[in-house]
Parts: sequence; C-alpha cells; structure tokens
Amino acid sequence: MNNGYWLEQWKPIEFDFEFTNKMRLEVSNWGRVRSFNKFSNGNILNCILTGGYRFVRLKLFKPKDPKVEAAVLAAQKEISALFADRRNLINQKAPQEEIDAIYNLILEKRAALSKKNKKELLKRTINHHMLVHRLVAIYFLPKPPADATYVAHLDYNKLNNKVENLKWMTHEEMQVHRANSPNIIAEKKARKLSAGKPHKNTKLTVTKVMLMKKLLNENKPIKQVAKIFKVTEMQVSRIKRGENWGAIESAK
Repeated sequence: MNNGYWLEQWKPIEFDFEFTNKMRLEVSNWGRVRSFNKFSNGNILNCILTGGYRFVRLKLFKPKDPKVEAAVLAAQKEISALFADRRNLINQKAPQEEIDAIYNLILEKRAALSKKNKKELLKRTINHHMLVHRLVAIYFLPKPPADATYVAHLDYNKLNNKVENLKWMTHEEMQVHRANSPNIIAEKKARKLSAGKPHKNTKLTVTKVMLMKKLLNENKPIKQVAKIFKVTEMQVSRIKRGENWGAIESAK
C-alpha cells in the first residue's frame, strides 16, 4: 500500500557522530522522513518549518563519559550506605539528632548528585537539525561536483521536496536560479513601482535599505544590522539575498 506515494523509496539516514538514542531515521524520494524507535515503527515526522523550508529537529545524546559515570555510581553507593547506616541507628534506637544528621547528609548528597546529573546531561545533549530537501538530494541525487553545494527547488516551491524537483547547484547557478524566481521578479516590479516611498507595514524606506546594503557589503553581522534598523534578522537576510528590495542598490 503506497497511500498515493507511487514508487516511494526509503533510505536510512547516516550520522557522522555517535549518539546513544535507540532510534533510526529514513528519508524517501518523496521528501518524507520517518522514525523507528520504541514508540514509533515508521511514523512520518511532522517536520518544522523555518524560512519556508522543512527541517528535522532532533535531540540526541552523546555517550556517557566513563569517568563521570564511575563517579555517579560511587556517589549512589555512598548514598545507599548512608541509608543503611540510618536504618541501623533507628533499629538501635540512637538519639534522634544522630538519625537526623545522617538524613540531612543524605539529602545533601542526593541534591549534589542530581545537580551533577543535570549538568552532565546538558553537556551530552546534541540539538541536531537537518533540511529535508538536502537529505533527499544527498541520498537520491547523483553525487555533485565539489563546488555544487546548494540544493535548489526547480519549481521554486520550498515544500515540494520530491527528488525530481531538486538539483545540486554552484553558488553562481543558485544566484541565477533565485533571480529567475517568479516571486522575486514580481517583488522587484513592485519595488520599482513604489521606489522612493515608505513601504506599507514596514519600518524601512529606500534610503534605509541602501544604507543597510552598504553595511552588509562591509560584512557587518546580520544581527547587528537588524538591531540598528529595528527589523527582524529574517528580513535582513532576505534583503541580503536579494529576495526583498532587490532593485535597490547599496549606498556608495
């Protein structure tokens, strides 16, 4: 049963780093990703959307440090021994102050161990993100030349990640491809018609965009430029790529 996905093929996703999660991921030539673990037997992932692209977001964990693991086991044994001492004091009807002193020490040891475990878990955490269209290109398109590092959507639809809609491109080819995007062409026409006027629902003007492009050409960080002009980093990124305000030249 193909559920409408005719001749869909699946390939396992390989990772270039080690992690301890008991899971497996597969990507298909239709641009779908599925997972296999103790909770899922091939469930299709609902990928997140960022900048119009589909992403797989994973939380993985590096293997435990043997030295840290040994220290944790030693601490657990010490706490167990303290519990045994406390039980003996209770059975011997020892003064309550002695029993309470051991119990307070147990609480301190457990709090320290919990803090250590949380810190170690944070160090072991790997927040890993993968673009779905790049996964499809890597596993289903022929290996590209060394300088072809971009993956383009031929129909300009970022959600259409089927293998026949993808192509490896060089930086120059990608620039030409983006310039031919119907959306960018339409936007450039709109910019020309409204050149010199403040854009509705935006804080930017042609003058500000010219100054922004000048700063970007001087390799000012996107985050810094966004702060200067009080706009989002995404808006600055689109201007830098020529997707927004593409017809406006940089200030001299």
